Amino acid sequence: MKHGPSRSGSRAAPSPGPARSRSANRQSAASSTTFPRTASALSSRWENINPKRAVVLAAVLSLLALTLAVPMRTYFSQQTEFDELRASNAQLQVQVQEYEEKVAEQNDPAYIEAQARERLQFVMPGEKPLLMQYPVPPEKTEEEREAERVAANPWYTSLYNSISVPEK
Repeated sequence: MKHGPSRSGSRAAPSPGPARSRSANRQSAASSTTFPRTASALSSRWENINPKRAVVLAAVLSLLALTLAVPMRTYFSQQTEFDELRASNAQLQVQVQEYEEKVAEQNDPAYIEAQARERLQFVMPGEKPLLMQYPVPPEKTEEEREAERVAANPWYTSLYNSISVPEK
């Protein structure tokens, strides 16, 4: 039984059975998966699409996109929050370490003694306490206080005052 006109002198067509070579299988698979290269081939491909199937496919894809949108948004917001919490945790660990060092320093007897001498003016038995009293600076005159107040003003206030206030 012949399947089509045969040409004389041409090779016999490979049979579709298991006797087909691997290279022939690769070539036929490659030719079936290649996309049309011309616009007419592409348009003829679009003409063969069933509109009902296209609508159903679009609806399924839209539903899938909408279904995945909320969980993906939640996932990304949780990742951001997790990164922020990780950074905050690292900062708190550094702070805890600083406090532990401070506590260890304050438990040192030499530190306690130095603080008692400095803050409370304690002295050890047998030592003579010496307390320095510095003289009180003289009070400023009214003119000096007014000059300091004017100098503390921002530049634009000084500019405004030089224009708006008449000289004495």
